[in-house]
Amino acid sequence: MVSTPESSGIPRPGSPGVVAAGTGVLGVLGASAALVSADPLVVALVAGLIGGLAVGDGVDWRRVGRLALRLKWFYLSLAVFYGLWPSESGGWALGLQEAGWRIAALMLVVVLVVWLTGRFSRLALVAALGALLGGPRQMLGGWGERFASRLFLALALFEDERAAVEQRRAGLRGSRRARLHEVREWLVVRLDRALEGAVETRWETAGVVDASGDKPTPWGGLAWLWAGVIFVWLMIVGM
Repeated sequence: MVSTPESSGIPRPGSPGVVAAGTGVLGVLGASAALVSADPLVVALVAGLIGGLAVGDGVDWRRVGRLALRLKWFYLSLAVFYGLWPSESGGWALGLQEAGWRIAALMLVVVLVVWLTGRFSRLALVAALGALLGGPRQMLGGWGERFASRLFLALALFEDERAAVEQRRAGLRGSRRARLHEVREWLVVRLDRALEGAVETRWETAGVVDASGDKPTPWGGLAWLWAGVIFVWLMIVGM
C-alpha cells in the first residue's frame, strides 16, 4: 500500500523544502508545456535552459540515458506516425523532420524530470505536487497527495524494474515474440497496481530514504529555471 504522510514522513506543505520543490515542479511544468508545440526555436531555447542547469547544478546523464532508451519504441512510433501521416502537405520528409523535433522535445522533458527528481527529495516532491493538486487550503481534499504518491511510485517502478524484467523473461518459454508480449503485459499490470497503491518499490520498502531534506535547495538552479521559462514563454507569445 502507498504510505500515508504520517507513516512515510512526507513533509508538510509550507515547509521550505516543499515550497522549493513546488517551485521546481511548476517551472518544469512550464518548460514542458512550452515544448508541446515542438517548435524548433522553443526546443533550442529550452535546450539552452537545460544546459545552464547542467553547468550550475549538474544532471545525472546516465539516468537520462537509461530513461531515454526505455522510450525508444515511443520515438519509433512518432517517426512512423508523422512519416506516414505528416501534419502538413510536405510529404514524408517534412513529417520525419517534425517527428525529430517532437522526439527532441520529449528528450528535453526527460532531462528536466531527471534534474527535478535529482535535486529534490522524492517525498518533498510528493508533498509539493499534492499541495498544488489539492488547491488552496486543500479545498479538494487529500486526493492530490495520494495521486502524487502513486505518480512518483510509478516513476520509481518504471526506473527500477530492469532486474525484475530480466528475471521474469528468464523464466519464460516459447518464441521471442510470445515472451516479449508476456513481459509487456506483466509490466502493464505492475504499473496498474502501482497506480492503485498495491506495489512496493525500493522507495517504499527502504523507508524514508531521501525525505530528510539532506539535499541542499538549488536556489540558483530554480532562479535559472524560472528565468528561462519566462523568457521562453515571452518568445512564444511574441511569435
